[in-house]
Formats: sequence, structure tokens, C-alpha cells
Amino acid sequence: MYTRSMMSSVSDQNGYIKIAAFDHRDSIKKFVPEELISDFKNLLTAELGPVTTAVLVDPFYGQKAISTANQNGTKLILSREESGYTDNPDGRLTVLSKNTSNDLKEMGASAIKMLVYFNPDSKNANEQVEIVKKVASECKEINLPFLLEPITYQIANVPYNKPEAILKTLEIFGPIADILKIEYPTDVETEPLELAVPYMQQITHILDKKPWILLSRGNMTFEKYMEAVTICKNNGASGYAVGRAVWQEVKDYKNWNEIENFVKTTVKERMIKLSQLF
Repeated sequence: MYTRSMMSSVSDQNGYIKIAAFDHRDSIKKFVPEELISDFKNLLTAELGPVTTAVLVDPFYGQKAISTANQNGTKLILSREESGYTDNPDGRLTVLSKNTSNDLKEMGASAIKMLVYFNPDSKNANEQVEIVKKVASECKEINLPFLLEPITYQIANVPYNKPEAILKTLEIFGPIADILKIEYPTDVETEPLELAVPYMQQITHILDKKPWILLSRGNMTFEKYMEAVTICKNNGASGYAVGRAVWQEVKDYKNWNEIENFVKTTVKERMIKLSQLF
């Protein structure tokens, strides 16, 4: 069950949650050569830890980062699911990693994160809910907050309305999770950001006093993400969990020295700007 004292393990003194997210596994290979992923995540942890309330990393490529976070006193959020999902006619199905929530706590986790692809109209919706409840139960047993990232998707030949799907999803998962990591309710590529305001207000109402934070997804630029976070904050959000919006240009750099300089300057400056919004 959510309590404000639990949230304090990953929030600042004012209750805002400011997460640097880089628990990507397969998708990060589009940006960084695989042989550099572990070092890249370690560098992000070292540089961004001091300007965030927590870093979100995976145990697969993130062992160096986990060690650095523990040494530096940086709060850790560790991912519970395997990368991706299994796809079948009944819908996308989340696969949990072999590391239980207690295993992740022993690695140093201050919170447990789970990504779940979800469509309320899919045939396996109840199965996905049961997987989420399993992780929620694990977190309750070890007294760590459960951060859930529900991503909605369209089923073939079934009408899909993104904001309505998000609202229905949050009505289901709001009572189960402690913190909700939410995608922007409307299409950031084709629609004005302000169109999402009524949906954000509904999100805040549905979740009551539970915190929700904005994730960054796809190819959203940093400037657009800043604008989106500002709108979210003004409509009930408690923070952000930002990933590639702050570091996606890393793919343009060809050697480690360039990557290191990019993270220590541009990426860190962006994180500071985001933090100053709250």
C-alpha cells in the first residue's frame, strides 16, 4: 500500500520524483555499441545521480552502474521484467526476470519498476493484471514502493483511442501500484501538447493522491519533453522519468571520449534544467 514515507525513498524533500531512466536493453543498442552499454550506463549513473532523486537501471547491462550507485549513495530503481514481451493472438504478455523483487532489494534497490504492455480489451488482460499483482505483492512483502509503467497498445482490428485506453488502464492499476510512470496521453508528434490537459486532470482524479510521473518515449526531443513535463506538472504530475529524450544524440558520437564529454556537459545540463521545473 502506498504511503508518502515510501515515496520519500525516491523523491526529494518536497515530494517530487526526478528519475534518470536507462534500464533499456535491446532498444539502447540503436544508440550505443553493445560493448559500450555497460560503461555508458555507469557513466550516466555517476554524472546524473547527483542531479536526480533516483536512477532507473537494469541488472543485465547495469551491474557497474548498480555498484557505482551504491558507492555514491544514489537511490536505485531496478527493473523487474525481461526486455520486451511475448506476442500472441491474445495480446502482449510480460515476462518477469529471474531476479525477484527481494533479489533486486539485495542489489540495493530503493524501489522496484515494472513495465507492462496493456490493452484493457485484450484477451489476456486479466493475465497481465495477475502478473502486476504478483510483483506488487513482492514489493509489499519487502516494504519497497512499486513503480508501474503501463504502456497501452492497439490490437489488430479493434478500435483504439490512446487517451481512453490510458484512463481505463489506470483505473485498473491505480489501486495496485504505488507510483505510476505514464506516457503522454495524446500523440506528441501530430497533436498540440495542450490537448492532453483534460486527460491529465482525469488521470490525477483517478489516481487520487498517488503520484504519477511522465516518461519519455520514442524520438521526443528534449525541448518538447521539457514542454510536456511543464504541462504535466501544472496538471497534477509529481515528476518525471526521462530516458532517451536527454541522451538520444549519443548515437552521433563515434568514440568514448566524445560520448563522455556529451554526457558530462549536454546530458547533465538537461537533467539540471528538468530538475529546476519542480
